[in-house]
Formats: sequence, structure tokens, C-alpha cells
Amino acid sequence: MKVAIIGGGLAGLTAAAYLSEQSGVTGVLFERSPQLGGRAFTYEKAGFTLNYGAHAIYGLDRHTLSVMERELKLDFSSKQVDKRKVVYEKGEHLTPAPLDFVNLIKTDLLTAMQKVRFVGEITAIMANIHQIKHYATLGDYLAESGAAEDVKELWEHLVCSNFFITPEDARRVPGPVISDYYHNLFLSHRPVNYVLGSWAVITNQLRDKVNLSERWSIALQEGVDGIRYEQGKYVLKTKAREETFDRVIFAMPIQQVVKLLRGTPWEPFLEPYEHNTATEVMVYDIGLDHVVARPFSYISDMNHKLFISDVSATDHTLVPEGGQLLQGIAYLSEESSSDEDRKAYLEERTQQMESLFDRHYPNWRDAVAVKRVSKKAMVQSVKNIASNRLVPNRIESMPFYFCGDGCEGKGELAERAFSSGRRVAERLVEELLHV
Repeated sequence: MKVAIIGGGLAGLTAAAYLSEQSGVTGVLFERSPQLGGRAFTYEKAGFTLNYGAHAIYGLDRHTLSVMERELKLDFSSKQVDKRKVVYEKGEHLTPAPLDFVNLIKTDLLTAMQKVRFVGEITAIMANIHQIKHYATLGDYLAESGAAEDVKELWEHLVCSNFFITPEDARRVPGPVISDYYHNLFLSHRPVNYVLGSWAVITNQLRDKVNLSERWSIALQEGVDGIRYEQGKYVLKTKAREETFDRVIFAMPIQQVVKLLRGTPWEPFLEPYEHNTATEVMVYDIGLDHVVARPFSYISDMNHKLFISDVSATDHTLVPEGGQLLQGIAYLSEESSSDEDRKAYLEERTQQMESLFDRHYPNWRDAVAVKRVSKKAMVQSVKNIASNRLVPNRIESMPFYFCGDGCEGKGELAERAFSSGRRVAERLVEELLHV
């Protein structure tokens, strides 16, 4: 069986790594960019290692990456974020984030009775008996929960932080998604970890595993421009060649798949997914030539819905000696009536982010060695809210496989990319065994 994988992000690399172990499978991984990793791309500048997005792993001990570590024999280290140094800012007041029982007791976000209520909700989710799984959305549950406004706000803020979305979108996350996600996270013994050395540590090992197989090749800077069915095979066309394959895996955002298959017989079957919206955030990275302040490792501004991580406080490998790397994330709303309004909105978010830096990292502007601001960074290709539909690994009446963070799979963000890539590889192997 000869397989084409279109897309060299986390999902495509995962599928290729698993399939490269199968003696009966050959293939090519196509990637339009000059590097692998997709949105998990890492680059170095002036001694700083920058990621296009956070390389935090939520619930590592229950995460698909830990399964891959065993199955693919990956070798990486990780370090847990210090929960005692994670704080929320509400109004002008700083308080511990209620990430565990100790911090829940200390936090000022809830009254004593509200803390009892919240502990009960956490316990119910851990036991998988929480009623939220029976509600269409988080907003529907909160509307009927009878909870105090502070408890509702905390739920919204937790979902904002873990799904990288605004409170408005948080209320639109399906109840079963909330239930499954927090069931895993609350039961985890390693809730928030960084892979030491960034995503490149993972993507490089997946790449090397594929390259070691004599049956697979990686085609960088070779995007697929067309696909057709001919004499029982799928013919992929790039600027460099045409090549036939038995199976095709799309490991790219569904929005790009729609464009590629426009005008083909398969186009109508993508209609339910072509209007899916992506999760986009503002990312503000600054590398400092010395540590300007280290009052905490994570500060979440509940007033303006943005946060700053002191990435180098957990992962020292990303900075030169004595340096500091801060990453700010601002959740973005999709609403804007015109380009001019959108520009003004993004400028306002930029100013709010810089104000947060000013308040807690004084004199940071004088210490900047590296700066990168992306005002529209895609976190995941399909926002997991009620108005969107995650793409199945197989779409009825289509012969292709689909994987990526916008597809069905375990977890959110990077985990869904890993888990869907692994699942697609398993299904192809099962198909091969039954041929």
C-alpha cells in the first residue's frame, strides 16, 4: 500500500511515524513549507527559542503524547509548571489560581460557600457524573445551574485558558466536550507541563523516525496542487511531479482541503465543514537579555481576558544564560463590522497586553533582545464550539482519511492533532490487514 500524507504538522508527522513502522506501507509526506511542524514550528533568534504558540501539555500523564512516547520510543523531558506561582488578576487584586485544593483554599475569587460548590463540581466531573455532559453547551448548563456569578465566571475563565477562546465562545463549547476534557485534566497528576526544548524536540524525532524508514520520504516545499482519481489510484500533482497513491491522508486544516478539492467530485461532501471557524489569538513574545522580574510563572488577567507565561521559568533551555522569555496571549473575538474596526480592536488588545507587561515586569522595554508579535495566530483550525463540526477521520462517501487539530480525536489543541494522526494510522493498518 502506497500512502500520501498532505501536511507535515503534528498530525501528519504522527501518522507518518506510525505508518513508517509497517513493512507493507510506503509513502510520501508532502509539506508546502520549508520546515515541518506546522503551527508547532520552532525557530531560534539571538539565542532564544521561540514557538509559534505555547508548547505546554495539559494532563501529560493522561495525554496521547505519553502513549506515543512508549509506542514510538520518543525521548523527551518535561517540567511541570509551579502551581504555587500561577495567579489571576481581577480588578486590581492578585490571587492564587484555584488549580488544586491548596490554591482553592487560598484564592479570593470565591467565597467559602462558593468554594464548597466548586469542589463539588470538580468531584462530580472526576467521577464522570456531572450533569454538564447532558447539556448542549457550557452556557446552557450555567444558565440552569443556580450557581453564583463568581462560580460561573470561574468556569468561563478556565475554559478560556484551556481552549484559548473568549468568554463568549467558552459558553458555546459543548457540554460533553467540557466533561471529557476536565475529567482527564482534574484526574491528572501532571496538569500543566512544558516539553523541555520546545516542540522541535518532538517534531525532530518524528521526522527522524520517518527518514530512517527506507519506505518513506519527506517532500519539503512541495505542496499538492491537485488530486484526481484514475484507474483505481489517486494521482497527486505538485509543481515538481505527478505521482499515484493507493490512499491519501489529509493532515491540513479543513479550510485548505476545501480549496484543494474545489471542482472535484468530492467537493459536495465537504459542505458541512467548509464554514468552520478557527481559533485565533494574539501572540506577543519577548526575549529579555536579563530577568527583569519573576513574581510568578503565569499571570491571567481576568479583566481583559489575556495572560502572560514566563516560559523560561519552567523551560530554561529556551533562553541564553541569564535571559528571560515571556509569552503573552490575548483571546480574540471574531466580531468586527469593518477592517478599520478590526484594526482598532487589535490595537486595543496590543495596548492591554503591553499594560499587563508594564504592571508586572517593570522596565521590560529596556531589556528586549527579541520581540515577535502575531496579531492573528491560528491556535487550532476548528474552534470546538457548537456552531462548528469537527471533521471525522473518515467522511461518509469520501475515500480519504483526515487528521489534525480540527478533526475528531482525544483532547484539545495539540493532543487532538496527535491522537487523530495516531488513530488514522491505526485504521489504515487495520485496512491493510483485511486486504
